[in-house]
Order: sequence, then structure tokens, then C-alpha cells
Amino acid sequence: MPRIGMSGFVILGALWAPFVPACAQQAGDWPNRPIELIVLNAPGGASDVFGRALAHAAQGVFSQPIVVINQPGGGGATQMAAVRSAAPDGYTIGVNTLSHFTSMQSNLAGVFSPDDFSWIALLQEDAYLVYVSTESDYDSFADVIAAHAGGDEVTVGGFGPIGSTANIAAHVVMEAAGIEQNWVSFDSSSATVANVLGGHVEIAVGNPGAVAEFVEAGRIRVLGVLAAERSPALPEVPTFAELGLDANPDWTQIRGIFGPAGIPMEIQQAIAEGLFEAVQEAEFQTYQRRSGIRGLHLGPAEYAEYASEATEAARGGLQAVGIAPR
Repeated sequence: MPRIGMSGFVILGALWAPFVPACAQQAGDWPNRPIELIVLNAPGGASDVFGRALAHAAQGVFSQPIVVINQPGGGGATQMAAVRSAAPDGYTIGVNTLSHFTSMQSNLAGVFSPDDFSWIALLQEDAYLVYVSTESDYDSFADVIAAHAGGDEVTVGGFGPIGSTANIAAHVVMEAAGIEQNWVSFDSSSATVANVLGGHVEIAVGNPGAVAEFVEAGRIRVLGVLAAERSPALPEVPTFAELGLDANPDWTQIRGIFGPAGIPMEIQQAIAEGLFEAVQEAEFQTYQRRSGIRGLHLGPAEYAEYASEATEAARGGLQAVGIAPR
């Protein structure tokens, strides 16, 4: 199981395990109609890319299709409300990230809690990176440090409000560099990319999957990766440790599948094991490799236990940016 580091950030290395097929007890004739997968951001964001890749990979695994529905807004509140209010029958599920655990203790505290949901499967760990437009004057992160050595703030954009996982990742990097940041919040990773390309924010924070095509097209330059090792998707980009910064590499994004509270355990298990099979599909594996994403395999019992530890990790992250968790 995961453990919490001294900093309060989650360390996910112990979560990975090779996929081992297992038989799940099916609940009656589930599924006998399409399954809705609700994504918290707009098309093009990292969670949307994940959701669509997963739905495609699951074709042929379940007897029914998975239909992706985008419900952005409110820093995840719109999606979370739709998932929570759904019938607990396994036909409405959602993509969740570590941002769900930070928001439930900050901007959405008192509105949602972990007990409102069934935690079905944890499937991915994804590093954060710092990037700029290739038209930027910043050719390296050393340029960022030099430009703000006089104490000027740097404008940083990313998905979610102050206290979101992207905001905390940016704080971890900028604090290590001795730079004050002015955070600009966007409702999706794709909106963040668009504003970087449009010159509306100097720097952005996100995950490789959301920017990979723009890097390949020569429109985005990645300055550093917040991870213990270089990303397989961007092997030429240094980690911040390699750049001499004491930036905690354990603050990473996660992606999993959750649903409304009360989904019978046999249905949760059927969903999880079907998804574990789906993520072995060759195209999905290629997507993960290209994006530098690490696959995880936690089922309902393990993920429910992990949710309490993720809550504590999120608490540490919020405290790091000066937010008192609620």
C-alpha cells in the first residue's frame, strides 16, 4: 500500500504491481446497458485523454460500451455532483484525480466528502512538468530563475484553483527556486495550453499527456519534470533535482475510477477487473508509454483504503500552499 512521506506527500511506488487476471463475481446481468464515464474537464485535458483511451480499450471487455461525458466546471464540482447523485448501480462512474482529494478539503469542503463515493480502481500515476511556449524567452528553467531574481512574481497557469494539485506542483517548484508565483486558474488542461500559446500566461504546469502533441509540433517547450527520474516520454528534459532544486518529486497526479456511494462490491469488482484487463490493450499501453504514465492496479478494497491516505497527502499539499485544510 502507499505510504506518506515525511513531507506529507504521497509516495506511490509501492502501488505498482504486474497485472494478474482474476475472476470477479458478476452481479446478475450487469452490464446490460451502456456505462457512462463522466470526466471533470473539457475535451483535450489529461483526464479526458485518459477517459477516452480507457473507454476505447474497454471495447470487447464489457458487453456494453463506455460512453465518455465531459462535465467541466466548478473545479470538479459539476462532475462530482453528477457522480454522487447517480444511482449506485455501476452505470455511472467518473474519472477521479488527486485534485478531488484536495478540493474536498478546500474549495469544496463541506460540499463533498470521500464517503460520498465508491472508490473503484486506481489506474495511473503521472508526473507534473513545467512548460512554456516555444516563442517564450525562457529557453531553460535557469532563465526563469534569472528573470525573477529581483523578486518579481511569475505568472503560472494550470488546471484548478489555488489548492489544486497543479497549483501545489507549481508551488513546490517555484518555492524551491525562490520565486513567488501568481496563479492563474483554468477549467481544463486544454485551456491552459491555449493560454500559454496565446501568451496570456508566462509558464504553465501540467502533465505530459496534455502537451505531448504540442511538444511534437514544436509549439511547447518543457523546462523541467517534477519526478525522481526523467519522463520516458521526454527523455531530454531534466528533472528539477538535476537542475539543483530541492523540489519534492513525490507530488504526482493520480487517475482512477470512482462512483456514487453504495455500489455493490461485486459490481465494483467487476468494473475494476474489466478495466485492469482493458489497460493491457496494446493501444492503451502505447498511449501510456508516449505520455510517460505509470500504470497502477488497485481494486475497490485497496483503493478505498488508499483514499484515506490520499486525503492526508492532499492535506500536506494544501498546507504547503498556505491553505488550512477543512
